[in-house]
Amino acid sequence: MISMKPNIHKLMNETFLYENNGVILEDGMVRYNKPGHTREIAHLGYCHEGRQTAHYYTFGMLLGHLDEQAGLHMLQSISMLQRTDKLDPHYGGFRWYREEKLVNDTNAAFFILRPLVMLYMCHPDVIPASHRTVIHDMLHHAGEWFRKECEDPILYYPNKIVSDGALLLAISYLLNNPYYLEEGIRFFERWEAYTTRRGWGWGENISLVYLSVILNALQIAIKVLVGQQHPLEQQLRFRIQNIYQFLRFQDGEEFVPTIRSYNFSGETKRDDMIWSIAGIVAVDGLQPEKLTMNHLLSLLLFEEELSEAADSPKSLSKPRIWEEPIFDMSSAYYWIGTSSRLGSINRFPVIPGSYQWSDWGLGWQSFPVSFSVTGEQVSFLRWYVDLGDEVRTHPGESYRTSYLAPALFKESFFPDIQTRSAQFEHCLLTVRCMSNLNHYAAEIADEWVIHRYVGVIEEFVTTVEGRPWLLLKYAHTTIAITALNGITSDASERQVMTVEIEHESDRVKLRQVLHTGQAGFVQQPRLETGWAVLSLEHLTQKDDILAYLEEVRIEDLSFADGEVPRTKFADIRQIRLSIAGMEKVHLHLDPHE
Repeated sequence: MISMKPNIHKLMNETFLYENNGVILEDGMVRYNKPGHTREIAHLGYCHEGRQTAHYYTFGMLLGHLDEQAGLHMLQSISMLQRTDKLDPHYGGFRWYREEKLVNDTNAAFFILRPLVMLYMCHPDVIPASHRTVIHDMLHHAGEWFRKECEDPILYYPNKIVSDGALLLAISYLLNNPYYLEEGIRFFERWEAYTTRRGWGWGENISLVYLSVILNALQIAIKVLVGQQHPLEQQLRFRIQNIYQFLRFQDGEEFVPTIRSYNFSGETKRDDMIWSIAGIVAVDGLQPEKLTMNHLLSLLLFEEELSEAADSPKSLSKPRIWEEPIFDMSSAYYWIGTSSRLGSINRFPVIPGSYQWSDWGLGWQSFPVSFSVTGEQVSFLRWYVDLGDEVRTHPGESYRTSYLAPALFKESFFPDIQTRSAQFEHCLLTVRCMSNLNHYAAEIADEWVIHRYVGVIEEFVTTVEGRPWLLLKYAHTTIAITALNGITSDASERQVMTVEIEHESDRVKLRQVLHTGQAGFVQQPRLETGWAVLSLEHLTQKDDILAYLEEVRIEDLSFADGEVPRTKFADIRQIRLSIAGMEKVHLHLDPHE
């Protein structure tokens, strides 16, 4: 019988049973009657997934739901996904699915082996000798795979490469291989130096989804490094503590803004084991039906560190601010009030070359500008492109629709798409642009997507500036939004933009339309939108709101500097927002930068 706290055992068992209610086990693998996520098998109506089978094996053995023979069959089926020919360029790697013929990416190896390694490191007694033979064989082949990945690492892809490094160290421990230990340490020294010098690559340090993966990887590495008398152990522990501080600031709610999130429906809270690891949500407060076995993996590594009671969130002051460095000069700004949140990334994409390609990209899965209202929704800016025969958006409508079509346009070359923001407390300015556009489209727009909004959007024009504001009214907060100047497809310089209000069945969209007409090629050096957003907490009475907005001034200027050649669309832009004569936020934008 394994040693485990009763409440943790209960949570694991109930989650396992809930997630696997009705699951199909077929020839030693979990079968789904739906397509897999990779392009190779997206047309199929079913798939047998290696990662979920590894999860089932891990918790099935840990909780006593699998006998030795059934578990052995699962491991043997998983092992069939691995490339074992040493001459194969993917030697040691894995396919995601039985139905695949190709190794479609480099991530399947660590995602499939990770639960097996965690079980072996934390609860080896539940693994019979017959199982260990199969696992050892897989780890023997995978050691070379992870060594090669870490030899020439993709440092800007933290969840993937830190997991590769962690598994290399774990294999060194489980197979007693000092060479892999040396190579794993060498990798983490390089990663630590890079992350200290430049930052977190393309930004997974502000991703709830991938921070969980990173935390697990760092904890695996630390468990191997204990007793090695190497400074890396404390350095990685320091990384974990910094992540905890960031999570505690967020207080159990969705990050506003975030990179690499799949929260397309704008939920303000998402259940995740990471909140318990950081001490925000007590284990007894977690709901098994909202968790997955993937979430529970963290319990294998962090069980001893979990406190019985979560820290009281009431100790956190409101309003509060956090500026999180991401990469080089890119950072995220978080403002949390008593009933709303407003946030922005100062420049997105945060790292060149990461926004969109024909088969991958961060544009469709990132939310660089957003606000949320407690208990209501996260609302976010989104690019919208009607291609005539399909619609593509950034962020996407769903994982499944966007994963295989991650670029905004169909052409094999891409416009440069950028977001620039400046924020101070509850005041936000943002400018978004597409440059070098030569693409087929019927409509292009930039829009605020507001799910489940049941109120009436009020419109108000200030008497002094004559500026139109749109007001979203909630019980304790009013969100005020106005358009800044922009460049449309029928203009060569910035002009006053209008905002259209479009109601759909379960959401409302506030839209700046940059191009509309019959489908055809749009050739434009630069399209541009701009927005100002204010979160007016405790202002819910109309007279109070209007009096406040009458004190708001926005200066939006464009000019040439005489230092470099500029056409009108490339003029420098200075935007200042002041309230009652005091400048609150200032956004400087140079299209040449």
